[in-house]
Amino acid sequence: MTLALRSSAHAAARFVRCRTHSPALGFIVTAALCRTRPLHTTSAAATLTTKPRSAPSGRIASLYVTNATVIRPISSTLSRSQQPQHDFSSSASSSASSSGSLPIVFRTPMLNKMLPKLDSMKELHERLLKEINDQSASDSSLDSISPQKFAEKTKQLHDLSLITDKYSEVQSLNRDLQSLQQMLDDPLTAQDKDLLEMTQDEIKSTTEQAVEMENQLLLSMLPTDSADEANALLEIRAGTGGDEAGLFAADILRMYERFAERQRWKWEEISKTHDGLGAIKDATIAITGHNVFGQLKFESGVHRVQRVPATETQGRIHTSTITVAIMPQPTEVQVQINESDVRVDVFRASGSGGQKVNTTDSAIRLTHLATGIVVAIQDERSNQKNRAKAFTILRAKLFEREREKLALERRDSRRKQVGSGTRSEKIRTYNFPQNRVTDHRINKTLHELESMLDGESLPEFIQALRVEEQTDLLMAMNDE
Repeated sequence: MTLALRSSAHAAARFVRCRTHSPALGFIVTAALCRTRPLHTTSAAATLTTKPRSAPSGRIASLYVTNATVIRPISSTLSRSQQPQHDFSSSASSSASSSGSLPIVFRTPMLNKMLPKLDSMKELHERLLKEINDQSASDSSLDSISPQKFAEKTKQLHDLSLITDKYSEVQSLNRDLQSLQQMLDDPLTAQDKDLLEMTQDEIKSTTEQAVEMENQLLLSMLPTDSADEANALLEIRAGTGGDEAGLFAADILRMYERFAERQRWKWEEISKTHDGLGAIKDATIAITGHNVFGQLKFESGVHRVQRVPATETQGRIHTSTITVAIMPQPTEVQVQINESDVRVDVFRASGSGGQKVNTTDSAIRLTHLATGIVVAIQDERSNQKNRAKAFTILRAKLFEREREKLALERRDSRRKQVGSGTRSEKIRTYNFPQNRVTDHRINKTLHELESMLDGESLPEFIQALRVEEQTDLLMAMNDE
């Protein structure tokens, strides 16, 4: 992509720094303004050649004047006294102190309130980067720091980079807009129709980029839940409604299984208690994959179904409920359990009779003495396998208990969660006669019940809930 500039003396001499981005091609076109003598070219037109955005050209890409097969940087056509005297330093302080520059003002009011925090994060990023580079260059420094501490510093640097890189880009775009506005305000610009139109287009394009980047910067500053990337344990229990609740529990379990298949997650059944033909009393599933808890964490709560049971002769609609709990699955390092804190009971697993009767004491019941949490597993014929599964569930329950405690402490000061996520909260209704699914936390309704129960429409609710959570977090940040 190229932009042709007419080689009039005024246009060439007055063309100020101008930066444009073409999303389709991924190019940056940058022009430096020389308020000096006009350029002398032998061609009828001067052409700006573009450089890829990723090219290592600093903040300003080179402006070239082409004449047939000859390509020369503009600076080479000028004497030292003729070259631009503008300071294009990337630092905010240098930019603010340079002649004609104004303080950076963001379009998002919340960002202006957070400028001190952003600046301190940038300083911390620079300090950490220097420390890590110095330690990497010195063998003695590497020997003096533990690998764990070095890894923590590296991770902290990476997390800060996700914010400071966007902050630098936002600052850059806002400085570009200041330069463009100065160019637009120049009386000489109004005399050149082509230059005026191009400047207006540049302001519009750069403003759109700045707004988008400011939004990305805000989202990158949101508090993150370290458990989002964890695997998860899914617990489903039939509630009120008798057999109909058990049948609905089986439907919801199948919905999550279909969703997990689409996400290519691993689905491992830890325990399941059947309750009649096709119904389940309770089930516990281990789900392994990328960002499992982060996507499923909004599913905890009471799910309600309204439909006519198959056994209903008068066509009356019955209401039944089930409870769903999603817990992050911690590692053994995150939650360490002393066996002295747990009472282990071994008993004979119950069966349906005949050959299925378990003749060995393979079932396990764990009781955590400090909290009273009880976990019982009898699905496997092996005592060791049941024991391992029971400790996995106990570890997750203790981890979730601690997370809930911390959430309660933080709730008043920094977050109004999308619902409380507790098992007692009614979060969603599945109405079969109306082919309707309604999430009561965000007042979102879909008339796609079959698609929902197949796991296909679930991502639409997950995304809406994530947006709601981000909105709440932004409001909390704004109030701080």
